[in-house]
Amino acid sequence: MKKIIIIVIIFLCVCNQIYAKNILEDKTMEKLINKERLQANFIKYAKIDTGSDSVKAELQIPSTDKQKNLAIVIAKDLEQLGLKNVNIDKHYIVTADFPSNRENMPIIALFAHMDTSSDVSTGPVNPQIHNYTGGDIVLKNNIIIKSEDLKNEIGNKVITSDGTTLLGADDKAGIAEIIEAINVLIENPSIIRPEIKLVFTPDEETGMGTTVFDAENFNADLAYTVDGSAPQELDTETFNAYNPEITITGKVVHCGYAYNKMINSLEVANEFLSKLPKDETPAKTKGRQGYYYIDEIKGTGERTIIKMLVRDFDYNQAKKRIDFLEKTLKEIEKKHNGVIIDFKPKMRYLNMKEKLQEFPEVITYAEEGIKRSGLNPKQNSVRGGTDGSALTLRGLLTPNLGAGGENFHSQTEFVSVETMTKCCENILNILSVWVEHSEEIMPKILERRK
Repeated sequence: MKKIIIIVIIFLCVCNQIYAKNILEDKTMEKLINKERLQANFIKYAKIDTGSDSVKAELQIPSTDKQKNLAIVIAKDLEQLGLKNVNIDKHYIVTADFPSNRENMPIIALFAHMDTSSDVSTGPVNPQIHNYTGGDIVLKNNIIIKSEDLKNEIGNKVITSDGTTLLGADDKAGIAEIIEAINVLIENPSIIRPEIKLVFTPDEETGMGTTVFDAENFNADLAYTVDGSAPQELDTETFNAYNPEITITGKVVHCGYAYNKMINSLEVANEFLSKLPKDETPAKTKGRQGYYYIDEIKGTGERTIIKMLVRDFDYNQAKKRIDFLEKTLKEIEKKHNGVIIDFKPKMRYLNMKEKLQEFPEVITYAEEGIKRSGLNPKQNSVRGGTDGSALTLRGLLTPNLGAGGENFHSQTEFVSVETMTKCCENILNILSVWVEHSEEIMPKILERRK
């Protein structure tokens, strides 16, 4: 009889272990995400017009008052979640703390930006939900999202604007994904988490938002921006970026008496533009190739202002591009006696790749978390910049995670609920990886804190 009881007990224990294992396997991070809530939060944030202004950003942050509206909404949402130290500073940077539920854990910050690009018309956004089954999506004003852009979205809920504005998935998808990840952790207190700090910034699109953020005294060991594209991508390299501004002042006299006297600043500007390499523009470069881009020209015969973007992944090459512009402008100024040319290089951010190598776990642990989401992680050289570029170079190492949007800065921008869910899953899995490696990594982190 004793033997039978022992066998029964062993059998029950084995069954209990199998049952517990199945419960654990069933509770993957993805199953804990509330897709309806994620979708609702994204749409709520997307509806708020937060277009930034690159000219005003030189004078004030936030560059537009409408960004403040979203900051207030986000802060209220964080307070309702019960997070600690929810704050909006004078630049409308929103911050909050979510303490760890175990001692001796890393402090990890999650960043996303509130503003949207002014490359296309901004205004109140009217999100549209499409149960996508294939083909082009046609929006107002005959704005068409091509089926080839949507080939991975069949069967998904695709969110777009109505075609009159961009959608704002860059980066309101990132905001919604971070907040949903926090919701999951609150609802599942048995999940061990690191200490988490949330930061939502203005004016990322102008490149000026983090200039007013005190990264040097910010109490975090590392950070991730959630501001990229595909969920499997991990942005670990960015351009070295300059936004040169050129002011050409000519000599204007009455056209009837201009012989050998007039110098038309517009003609001088045209001469300068003719000397730029024709095959080194955004439309003719890809991968790790750099470029020159004419962003804006405004002028009269007397004065012309040219605004440019100069980009290159290699710092020395980026510097050579700036040197080339400066040399060319000096030669033109010398050629046209009496013309005055003012050149401001305006460095915006630098490539973060080399700095990230100081703490490679910031990348390798992120890759491990992405793998747990069932994806094949891909390190990406992003042809742009993120807040992480500036933060990394100021000491807060911050690679960039995918937020799921596509066709950024255009009326054809879109994101699917399923892709946002996967990006949220990545966040949760990456945080878990840091927890699981905490014992081995904390000595290194403590050393870095000194």
